Amino acid sequence: MSIRPVVTVPNPDQVAADVKYARLHEIFQSSEEDGEPGLSISEFKRAMRKTVGHNLTDDQIEVLFMKVDANCDGVVDWEEYVTYNLLEYQERTIMYEMLKDKPFPPEIREIGSRHRDMIVRVAFFPAIQKRIHSGTIDYASGKYVTLSKEGVVSFWSLKMKHLKSYTTHTHTDRATQPWLIDLVCMYNVNMLAVTSTDREIIIFDLQANKFQKRYFLTGIENCITTMNYWASLRDLNRAILIWGDTGGNIYVIVFESCLRGGPFGTPSGKATFKRVSLPEVLRHFTLGVKGYKLANIHDDWVSQVAYIPQLHCFLSCCQSSKTSMYFGDIEKKKTSTYFSVNKGILAFDYCPENNIIVTGGMDYLVRVWNPYVNNKAIVVLMGHSKPVTHMVINVKKNQVVSIDKGRTIRVFDLKDQTCVQQISGRVVKLGPFPLSSIYFNPKLQSLILATNQIAVLERNIEEEKNIEVISHNKPIFAALYNKTFGSVVSACNDSVVSVWDLGTGEKVIQFVNAHKKVERGVEIPIEITAMTFDPPGRRLLTGARDGSVKVWNFNNGACLQQFRTPEGLDITGIVSTQHRIYVTGWCQTVHIYIDGAGEEHLKTWRTRHKDDILCMSYLSPNIIATGSYDGDVIVWSRDTGQVYCTLNAFVTKNPIAENKQKKGSLQESETDQDDDEPLSSNRSTGIWKEKISKKASGAMHLISKFRERASLVGRERRMSRVVNKDDILSLRSPSPHMSDESSSSQSRLSSQAQDREEYDKFCKTYEAGIEKILFLEKRDTLNKNTAMLLTSGAEGWIRAWSIHHLGGLLGQFNGSHRVGESVYAMATDGNNEYLFTGDTMGVVKVWDITEYCTRHKYTAKDRESRWKLLYKTFTYLRVLYSEDDVPKSLTSRSLKPENIGKRPPPLSSEPRVTLKYPLLVNSYRAHTKSITNIEFVDDRKVIITTSTDCSIRVWTLNGLFIGSFGETWGPLPKSPAIVHSFRIRIPQDLRRIGSAKSLKVLNHGRHPLWRYAYDTIKTRGLDKAQAHFDQQQKQQTTKKVEKISEDYQIEAELESSKVLGKSYKRKVRHKMPPIIPKFIETAGSVSKEIFSLIMIAVYHSLPFTELEHVDSINAPEVDDVKRRYYGSHLRDKFKGQARRKEKAPAILALFNVLTQAKPTSPGKIIKKDRMKKIYNKMQEHQLGGVDMVVHSDMGNPSNIHRTEGHEGVWEDDHVVPSGSGTVSSSGSFVKH
Repeated sequence: MSIRPVVTVPNPDQVAADVKYARLHEIFQSSEEDGEPGLSISEFKRAMRKTVGHNLTDDQIEVLFMKVDANCDGVVDWEEYVTYNLLEYQERTIMYEMLKDKPFPPEIREIGSRHRDMIVRVAFFPAIQKRIHSGTIDYASGKYVTLSKEGVVSFWSLKMKHLKSYTTHTHTDRATQPWLIDLVCMYNVNMLAVTSTDREIIIFDLQANKFQKRYFLTGIENCITTMNYWASLRDLNRAILIWGDTGGNIYVIVFESCLRGGPFGTPSGKATFKRVSLPEVLRHFTLGVKGYKLANIHDDWVSQVAYIPQLHCFLSCCQSSKTSMYFGDIEKKKTSTYFSVNKGILAFDYCPENNIIVTGGMDYLVRVWNPYVNNKAIVVLMGHSKPVTHMVINVKKNQVVSIDKGRTIRVFDLKDQTCVQQISGRVVKLGPFPLSSIYFNPKLQSLILATNQIAVLERNIEEEKNIEVISHNKPIFAALYNKTFGSVVSACNDSVVSVWDLGTGEKVIQFVNAHKKVERGVEIPIEITAMTFDPPGRRLLTGARDGSVKVWNFNNGACLQQFRTPEGLDITGIVSTQHRIYVTGWCQTVHIYIDGAGEEHLKTWRTRHKDDILCMSYLSPNIIATGSYDGDVIVWSRDTGQVYCTLNAFVTKNPIAENKQKKGSLQESETDQDDDEPLSSNRSTGIWKEKISKKASGAMHLISKFRERASLVGRERRMSRVVNKDDILSLRSPSPHMSDESSSSQSRLSSQAQDREEYDKFCKTYEAGIEKILFLEKRDTLNKNTAMLLTSGAEGWIRAWSIHHLGGLLGQFNGSHRVGESVYAMATDGNNEYLFTGDTMGVVKVWDITEYCTRHKYTAKDRESRWKLLYKTFTYLRVLYSEDDVPKSLTSRSLKPENIGKRPPPLSSEPRVTLKYPLLVNSYRAHTKSITNIEFVDDRKVIITTSTDCSIRVWTLNGLFIGSFGETWGPLPKSPAIVHSFRIRIPQDLRRIGSAKSLKVLNHGRHPLWRYAYDTIKTRGLDKAQAHFDQQQKQQTTKKVEKISEDYQIEAELESSKVLGKSYKRKVRHKMPPIIPKFIETAGSVSKEIFSLIMIAVYHSLPFTELEHVDSINAPEVDDVKRRYYGSHLRDKFKGQARRKEKAPAILALFNVLTQAKPTSPGKIIKKDRMKKIYNKMQEHQLGGVDMVVHSDMGNPSNIHRTEGHEGVWEDDHVVPSGSGTVSSSGSFVKH
């Protein structure tokens, strides 16, 4: 027989693509031969149109060129183009693998059970309606059944709630109990079949919630190893029971009339069960039942057997290499097939939709077979490190679930032939044994695992629907909008960088472990703490907590440059200019690197900050500002590194020039030399924390003292008035002639001023940190009355500065939603008309700053038109005001948060002059946790917020929620000015915690009229329902009265008889109590109280935890307990009172019953002769300097006193040393 070679037909599309790429390669090579470094953008456009990019527009080709040309040299060569495509494909493949839907959760849910030994089978018992035949099993209706070796059968609900348990074998006359091996559900007749090592099959009837033995199949030659059952749902009379044994034989029993008296007919006579002989069944002696024996199918024990109704055949497997799996029909009318696998097959599953068989065996491989091709598997899936013992096909998701002996679970995708999910065996904590049985519910997508314990892997779909969409798995540091490519780049604490499409919300690409360290061969991500773009917007610069800085082509995840700062401390600020990269952080200085060069070209500016730098910002062309933890904002010259000025509201409102700063530093060095000590490059980051710890003990009482003082003063004057001007003047120039009242007032004001100074000192030390610096680029830099630099940080204070030498602090206001919160995020629009802030409470605020701290002022007419524009744009204004409420100014001094008096600005900032608020035009809750960054996109007029709640959300300018990155939305228009084009929806977490005002803003000011309608319908419906209910109650009461009277009449007739006379008495039958299963009974009669405390049974293994260390009991405590016990016993004996009989512990009584020993009573622990001996010794003897005197009252000893010279007391013929004391009448020992 000749074998034809397999001819592979090439894919026409693939051939065409190869030709186009070859043509593109020739174009690049021709440019290199001409001496050009690559293709320019115009040449690249022509080359792409001729080859692979004929469907792309000019804009798309330009974007592709900029992505490839990351170094911005204006040309692209073949190496750059191919490298970009390969890296992009690689990173996208990894991203898709990570974003694939995981079928199971990462953690299991353990279920408590009454099983003590290994669970041999977990099965599903479907609920079958005999009148309605759908043809398929409904896996959402039914119950689970589990069987363990000791013979316990447990029933469970679909949510794995225990329903009831039974025992299959109740042999009390046997020395050993049989092991149960397998179980099948005969769902068409509501029965259950089990098999054991006794080589028998017992079928139990579950009718009427009973568990009664119905059939007993005997005469089986070998021990059964596995069973399977199938019933036709269209004809419930037809069913097949099939099993395999230790001899490699297959037995098949075909039932043709299951509903006519049962599978094997009705029991004869009064018998409750029927014995059935297997040889008679094989000879077809039983009516409606046919038996078949397929001898010596396998060379080894049958591991698994299953009937396949779609093929009218069955499958069986064993651990033999020759007869690993058998595929054939029952009557052997079709050609049978053997599948051979090295070391055999342990488990298999069949998929009728794809007509494939999946097997797992001893060689750690998962194979996919065609049932009609046995010489070679279609697909071989690798990944297991131990023999594969269980196989399941998830038809709904086209996946294969395999489990090995190490309890490792792997899920393979049949389409991609890749591993979708892997759950380590360490996660499946079910004792030291391998998994003995599993069951997968295809409807609920839950996997039940069993050893001697039970666990479930299930996904709660309802809860997942209510869970908010998250963009990252860890808290997000920031998200930046890139104007060049129109995308958003975000980074989280897990060092994952993601690129998102703003138009659709989809993730374009992501790369993990951007900053990492390797420990013991494992990559550990390092948190990203700084991020920015280069001036053209083609590259991304990131800084990490370990002091490393990397430059990325974020479109394909390629690292173009990396370096590390000398100190190796946190990077908190990065600025990229033309050919220069400025880096700063906790090193308290600014490092300069050359773009594209190595670390050897490092330059460092002179250290000016005295504390860690927290942020840095850049104003083109030559101004850089840095802010530190102590509140200093230093403005630098980018070219020379010279300091223009220093700004600090806790020192003065005026800018501090360089020469003044030097003088101040010299004065400080005289008073405190340590503060002016230069900082070395390797200085530890914990110095400032040590300073805090030294001063914290004395600082916390200052702020509490000030808060109490502020609350008292607030009763006398308004909270907004921080310090009265007259009070300050009186403090500066006190009058020489003062009355008593004025002197007391002055002392009170002096105390207040002193407390205020202490509070300002505390805030300067701990709450002056600058978290964000923002330049207003459109404002006039050279005007001293125009603020062009904004700072924010702790306590929520936002300050507006002019960097002119005569400028300084022009305005300040608290931008937090609640006093005490901090503002870490700020942004502005391109025209500097709006200020966007986000605080640690998760609230976004929008301020109109067109008139704030600027020389430009509106006329009345312009202000009215501006107000109308704002009123039309923002829902917040429409909720609070009317259109006619035109403000006189867009800057106010009265708009202040509540309790602002408890957290006032420092006196050095002159709050009476600088405290002013811009117009608040919008405010709403955007996140449940702190907002870490906020961006405003001028092109589309949307706000992008990031938070520590792991979400990135997009909002319109007026506060309408568009969506979260991670979900997809419709194409975002270029300028979404018309808010009605978006569907109004509110995130679920904000629905729970949002205030009424926030919800109204997020709902676009609309009132929930449907709630009013619902309440109206509910009220009217309740009235009708109440009337109907009252009428039904009246009818039921009448029926009950009639029934009671009728029952009394029937009872009276039954108590007497007209035929037998008055001597007749009705016979009363009592119901017997239910029989308790044997495995919780004992040989003797034990009280119910004992059984409520403990259940005696033999367990295969029990879960336990290590015992905690217990301190040793002190000897005096033990002695005191002994004295109390024996003292009270002696007192009762002397008085002649009967000792109350104490109950022994339940466990002791149970032990006595089991061992048939007499119980030991606590009252007999001390013998009578010993009591008498002790009594005589106390009366007659005096030992060791101890005088025992017995005082009697009415002839009975009541107290036992000891003299001063004693050293001990008698107890059980021993002397217990103690101090002097008295044994009271209650039996306690009292010291004198």
